[in-house]
Amino acid sequence: MAEHLYTFINPVSERDMKKALAVLEGDGIIAYPLDCNWAFGCDASSSKALDRIKRLKPGHPRDQPFSLICTDISMASTVGNIDNNQYRLLKKAWPGPYTIILSRHKSLPRQIKDKRPVVGIKVPESPLIRELVTRFGKPMATTSVPLQANGEPIKMGYELFEEFGHAIDLLLDLGEELPALESTIVDFSEGEAQIVRVGVGDPKMFGGT
Repeated sequence: MAEHLYTFINPVSERDMKKALAVLEGDGIIAYPLDCNWAFGCDASSSKALDRIKRLKPGHPRDQPFSLICTDISMASTVGNIDNNQYRLLKKAWPGPYTIILSRHKSLPRQIKDKRPVVGIKVPESPLIRELVTRFGKPMATTSVPLQANGEPIKMGYELFEEFGHAIDLLLDLGEELPALESTIVDFSEGEAQIVRVGVGDPKMFGGT
């Protein structure tokens, strides 16, 4: 059974950060609040942890990799190729509720043993998760949590714990309700921005409508 940890930010708890890092380094799964929904995360290079998350999301295509959380555009540029025009746009969008699809950087397979041709990257507004990834020192794999058994979205940490506490290792909870909405997805893998999904986050900064 997971530990349900009520934590805080500004500043973050050193004790809680150490617990979370220990879970990541031990092939474990963490659940946490992102900008607009709850998510699972793990070490992106841990096949054991990734397989555990996939079992929690049976509807997720087995051959579709999870997104990666980076701390900033600098870390993002080590896993995805970002040209000068994309850099200017992403500097305005990140941190923010966007998932950006880029062609993979040549160093990606060495970092996380993953040869996917494109990579989805998030730099969330959440200072809690960006601090965790900063301390972890490399991108973290992430995916939104599925619906509850009753078909309702998970909005509170206690709902997540009741539904998935038996199958994860740690729940980081700020005690706040989340709207359980999807992020905007923008595909830069072919150069120009293509809006894949409109969600939280204004697509107009990328030329969307």
